[in-house]
Amino acid sequence: MKGAIVAALVGSAVAASHKAHAGFHLRRNPGYVAEEGVCKTVTTTVYVTASPPPPTVPETSVVVAPSPVPETTTSCTEEVQTTPAAYTPAPVPSSTSEKPVVPVPSSSSEKPVVPSSPAGYVPQAPPSSSAAYVPVKPSPEPSKEVPSYHPAPPASSSHVAPKPKPSKPSAPSYGSGSWNKPNGNKWAITYTPYTAGGDCKSESEVQVDIGKISALGYTTIRVYSTDCGVFENVVPACQKHSLQVIYGIFLDANSSPGSEGANNQLNDIITKAPKDSVSMLIVGNEYISGHGGDAGALASYISTVRTQFRAAGFNAPVTTTETVAAWEQYGSAWCDVIDIFAAQVQPFFDGGKTASEAGQFAVDQLEQAAKICPEAAAKGKFISEIGWPAGGSSNNAAIPGKEEQKEAMSTIIEKVGDHACIFSYQNDDWKAPGAYNVEQYFGCADNL
Repeated sequence: MKGAIVAALVGSAVAASHKAHAGFHLRRNPGYVAEEGVCKTVTTTVYVTASPPPPTVPETSVVVAPSPVPETTTSCTEEVQTTPAAYTPAPVPSSTSEKPVVPVPSSSSEKPVVPSSPAGYVPQAPPSSSAAYVPVKPSPEPSKEVPSYHPAPPASSSHVAPKPKPSKPSAPSYGSGSWNKPNGNKWAITYTPYTAGGDCKSESEVQVDIGKISALGYTTIRVYSTDCGVFENVVPACQKHSLQVIYGIFLDANSSPGSEGANNQLNDIITKAPKDSVSMLIVGNEYISGHGGDAGALASYISTVRTQFRAAGFNAPVTTTETVAAWEQYGSAWCDVIDIFAAQVQPFFDGGKTASEAGQFAVDQLEQAAKICPEAAAKGKFISEIGWPAGGSSNNAAIPGKEEQKEAMSTIIEKVGDHACIFSYQNDDWKAPGAYNVEQYFGCADNL
């Protein structure tokens, strides 16, 4: 879902009140807009014509046009370099008895070498002021031949999306087949053990909920953190009904990658989770699109978590999850550190799809996002959240309602049910209404 579960995450705080879930689902739009206040740097190279060439030295056979002088300007965006390959003429010797040696470029048709884009970055087109440098050609002496100098062609100014960065080929490092157990076209459903007021549910309430999920035919639940009695109440109930668990390490400004809050969750999972019932571990839930996190910091932390998870004897896959837009913009930074691919797909927020089109939309969106990390996707590609609201306001063609939810969930389960995590088991009355006033109405257990 587009947001956070809870700001402060304490693994065993069963009786603690959980009023601070307002950050859950901070953003519900089809595309990601970068957070304000995050300044990133762009370097754009502009060529400025040099001063007229110096007078020709007597008895010198060549006059050389001086090299362009790059100037750099800085703006608050990512760094891009579009400097053509440098051409450096040999200095003119002071002696009149020696002739200068002029290096000749290997090819006048070679294109400039442009460094690859940073992970997940969409490069900006170079400004019009950085047009190709045209050198001033000196007038040749009657008896001298001046060699021509052709500058390298300028880089294209077209707006190009980042190319997918495939992960390094490697054999799966998790137990294939033991972690993904769908029941026909049903697999997983999200579960948050919170009351309507945001407090923790009691043990008996959790037992009833997990029993209903099992009766619906689902084999797995997804939790977002380790708070509110996950290991005290939720996991024991899942074991009673033979359900697997998708665990989560929730990340936000207070529990950033590598922070005490994040590491406490990891430690809870490593020390308390039954190894034979772990479906997967998701590090961060829309940490970039929902909380303005840093893609590089997330990649580094996923790698750390993965190493510790394996060292503790867990074989389930480790990954992260983001919106399709965030995957396309930043996802290549994570390809090398995830085992499988997982994305959040919410058809309602597209605005152009009806309830009957939700299933096919899910298919198309997952395939589109999975192209970013083909190696990970080849080992497994999943939708970690997908649903339809039963109440709220319309979003163009997307209309909320009980009948619309039933129709949408039917098409979703038909098309992607065996690899999609349904969102969600119950309505989340403790949330803010959010975009289109729908955030509280995604509960669908009574409408499946």
